[in-house]
Amino acid sequence: PTLRQLRYLVAVVDRCHFGQAAAACNVSQSTLSASIQELEDLLGAPLLERTKRSVVPTPLGRTLADRARGLLKGAEELM
Repeated sequence: PTLRQLRYLVAVVDRCHFGQAAAACNVSQSTLSASIQELEDLLGAPLLERTKRSVVPTPLGRTLADRARGLLKGAEELM
């Protein structure tokens, strides 16, 4: 996974909304969604449950987002 994919996942998990997450990441909603889909394909498992009205992280999605926060913080400290 790339740091960008992890950043997008954390943004969606924190907001439970693709549009708000995309705005927070300064990308289009389609870019954010495609990146998360690539991450799900890479891992071979869904990270988010999507409905027309909501986005809810799966247990794996929540676990990965929690771990990603630490990785992202470490990467920021390196910079």
